[in-house]
Amino acid sequence: MAGFLGAAAATSHADFDITRAHQKKDVRVGLLRHFLKEKEAPAARYAETFILEADSHGLDWRLLPSLAFVESGGGKHCLRNNLFGWDNGTSKFSSVTAAIHQVAQSLSEGRSYRGKSIQGKLAAYNESPDYKSLVTGVMRRISPQVLPQSL
Repeated sequence: MAGFLGAAAATSHADFDITRAHQKKDVRVGLLRHFLKEKEAPAARYAETFILEADSHGLDWRLLPSLAFVESGGGKHCLRNNLFGWDNGTSKFSSVTAAIHQVAQSLSEGRSYRGKSIQGKLAAYNESPDYKSLVTGVMRRISPQVLPQSL
């Protein structure tokens, strides 16, 4: 134990963050990345971003990538960085990361979505009768259950 404490004491706080050293790997990133890569979706490179934005906005971690998969094939068919078909596909985003952030924030805080369940958010997102089952089906394919932030 003294060796460990000695190493920590000899390393500045900026160089050694003990909480990061003990963080457990977030399996959700691997599950999501695997799903998107298997589907040859360009959005696979944003797996961690999807999850970080979902967590910071209190959303199911599978919702954002599922919307992106349904709306643009996970980035295969998106214009102007709009993975989500946001605003009937007319919105332009400066980057894919900006799109993920904006849609996460809107689904969490926007008047049409705030306080609603996933089913309610999806009904507001797209009124088509089959849309909810399409997106939730993709969510189950990513992972059949909601997983904690880290395992």
